[in-house]
Amino acid sequence: MAALEHVNKGGRDHYRLRILLDKRRKAIGLSDLDEAGATEAKRHVEHLVLQRKRQRSPLGPALDWLESIDTDIHDRLSKLGLCEARQRSELPRDMLGYMRAYVKSRTDWKKPENYKQSVDHLETFLKRDIPLAAMTKGEAERWHRWMMDAENGPGLSPNTAGQHIKRCRQMTKQAIDDRLIESNPFKGIKIDLRSDTSKNRFIDEISAVAILEACPDQEWRTLYALARYGGLRCPSEVLRLRWSDIQWDRGRFKVTAPKTERYGKGQRIVPLWPELLAELEDLATIAQPGINCAVDAYVIQRYRDSESNLRTTFNKIVERAGVAVFPKPFMALRASRRTELERTGRFANHVLNDWFGHSGAIAETHYLQTTEADYAEATGLERPTPLAIPAKTQGPPPPEEQSGSEGQREGQSRGQQESPTPIKTQKKPGKTGRLIGAYGCRSTQEYTPEDSNL
Repeated sequence: MAALEHVNKGGRDHYRLRILLDKRRKAIGLSDLDEAGATEAKRHVEHLVLQRKRQRSPLGPALDWLESIDTDIHDRLSKLGLCEARQRSELPRDMLGYMRAYVKSRTDWKKPENYKQSVDHLETFLKRDIPLAAMTKGEAERWHRWMMDAENGPGLSPNTAGQHIKRCRQMTKQAIDDRLIESNPFKGIKIDLRSDTSKNRFIDEISAVAILEACPDQEWRTLYALARYGGLRCPSEVLRLRWSDIQWDRGRFKVTAPKTERYGKGQRIVPLWPELLAELEDLATIAQPGINCAVDAYVIQRYRDSESNLRTTFNKIVERAGVAVFPKPFMALRASRRTELERTGRFANHVLNDWFGHSGAIAETHYLQTTEADYAEATGLERPTPLAIPAKTQGPPPPEEQSGSEGQREGQSRGQQESPTPIKTQKKPGKTGRLIGAYGCRSTQEYTPEDSNL
């Protein structure tokens, strides 16, 4: 027979079984079982002891109970020979090894690189792998400060350092569920996840046109237009756009959004803005979907597997346009479009949120910006024209302007005079070159060596 004891230790109530096994008394802790659960455990354990004495296997009800109990109680019974040990996968018992195994197992993640980077920073700080139980909250707090303030640290912003803490907290929570540790060393660390507005940039219309004209071919012009004028996330949404997603007759297109798919918003419908429509039509003339490529082929064929190359190439395009390279480039393009449309006052907030695929709170925190046009409108002063191309890069005026007669200039009324533009309009780039490999289109026009560097 088994005896059930109620124990109060350190203010914690729990139950314990005492049994006689092989003429020796054994104690079995029942963890967090309540009185009813402990009473049921007493009945099944008595059956297990009896069956072991008879050298027989447990009967059905006892087997079902063994399947339902916690792993720690099951382990205690198996060590006493009352049941067979559970089969479970061997998990790493060290902090870094466990985290890397966890990241590898999450095949559902879109960007596991972010979690790998968190583990890399932790490894740089620790300098060696340590047991899971050896990681303390104090050590985690020191790592948090090291990422931001230490001379030999990476010098991260509070937001980025907080994201690394948050990811490690998620991974070690799984270690608790696996019963490898009892507490989470990253829990309770105060982190600052506020958006870093110092990297925000508004790409005004003059700079936007200059960058568009600096694109080396029509596919790059379309990719850029999708981000700047369509407001798509790049590369995740831009590279998933197919020709079959575009409804030319209705003036709209479908966007596949993997980032918001888990919230039930994996798709949204966006207008074909005039600036974007012109570039898509030009690219469709080259690609000829349904003739030279499949109807459901991707619109953008290049850089499908390399985000870093996409960003590097875009920065070269920005430099070629004479615009200062800006941080978080594709985020800046999307945010500029949201801010631009918000300022017009033509569309309700919920409409813009639906088109951009985010909430109003997210838009205010991460997207909307104060522009020079806002200051000009508030003060009544003329809005300064930003120079997208430095003066030293601008060539002399075209010959037709130099040869223009003084009488012609004087004869033009003041109301008809055009304000000088700081951007020299470039000839629209050829729609061939690299696109030949993508769509199989023919052309006699070649890229210049300068274009090939982009």
